Amino acid sequence: MKIKKILVTLLSLVIVSVSVLLVSFDMKPMEGDNHRYYYVFESNGKMGFMDEKGREVIAAKYYSLGNFSEGLASAKIGDKWGFIDTNGREVVGARFDGVAHFVDGVTLVWTESWEDDEEVYKYGYVDKTGKVISEPQYREATDFSEGLAAVNVGDYNDPRWGYIDRRGEMVISPIFTKAGTFSEGLASVEKEGKRCYIDKSGKVVLEVKYSVAGFFSEGLAMVGEYENRESKLGYIDKSGREVIPLQYAAALPFEGGVASVKTRAGFDVKWEYIDREGNRVMTFCSEYEAHHRISEGLMAVKRDGKWGFVDDKGNVAIAPQYKEVGDFREGLALVKVDSKYGYIDRTGKMVIAPRYDVATAFLGPLAWVREGKCAMYIDKKGETVKEWQLLW
Repeated sequence: MKIKKILVTLLSLVIVSVSVLLVSFDMKPMEGDNHRYYYVFESNGKMGFMDEKGREVIAAKYYSLGNFSEGLASAKIGDKWGFIDTNGREVVGARFDGVAHFVDGVTLVWTESWEDDEEVYKYGYVDKTGKVISEPQYREATDFSEGLAAVNVGDYNDPRWGYIDRRGEMVISPIFTKAGTFSEGLASVEKEGKRCYIDKSGKVVLEVKYSVAGFFSEGLAMVGEYENRESKLGYIDKSGREVIPLQYAAALPFEGGVASVKTRAGFDVKWEYIDREGNRVMTFCSEYEAHHRISEGLMAVKRDGKWGFVDDKGNVAIAPQYKEVGDFREGLALVKVDSKYGYIDRTGKMVIAPRYDVATAFLGPLAWVREGKCAMYIDKKGETVKEWQLLW
């Protein structure tokens, strides 16, 4: 699927976690439908869906496919995008130049055109029934969150952000120069150079002094300053009180009572976990150059340029030894040895030998891998369920 960048104004630093770069087809288990899995496969240059046994469930007749979200998958027919259901029925007609995925029953769609030798994107919204909530008309827009979506009725040089509801009606006037998505009833916006948080009526409920103001998660929001390529970040509560001082080079939202933060002292960069009071927890992270989040009880960590795994107490479970790793999924983790990918179990045993040029994590019973120009799905024993020759 050709992905187009959705132009969204961000009010917080974008933190990119260290992860394995995986080039693959999208595949995702469907909720309901007896938890049936749908995997994208290719045949004669076209794409369709198969089940976990390799049986075709939707014929390979599409130029490209995205994964299922909320019961619909994006599908490219000719040079346009629409959406199909699990029976292959076209629910949203293929008439858009690009589409995102469904969030709360609504998806972003967009068109491309040339105006004054400039490629212009205009964004709109469609619901799961195929009804157009808003024709593509906005130069910038966000996904819906808590029933509202931020849209820019101005342009890049003169932004005027407001919020529309699921009927497509403007319910918060477009008076902001920046606008974030709603979280826990509040959204971070900028007006006349000042940052503040508004509620769903558009009322300013909290003014802040920071140049960076992120969304609220578990009652706290990341805030801070970013100057001269350096950042100092901390957290505030919904009263605006700075509960964790501005002292981190990077900071992620709270999840499960903890947040991942990065400290910097000269060239010494360390990741740590903190609790809601700012106390260090799981301080073993500071021993490593980088880390993933905990998955299936283990966390990928990097030391001296090699990746391994520790448990939630910080004990080494699998010694750092791999060039790259993925998170544990379905009891297996993707690892790179020299230039090839394979899979290990939670004890560190190599279950599927490293022989693949490209590979993905297991989603359900299968993983997509590529060896030369042969693409295939394999099961947890490394046996091929379906394979085909790539045309590229």
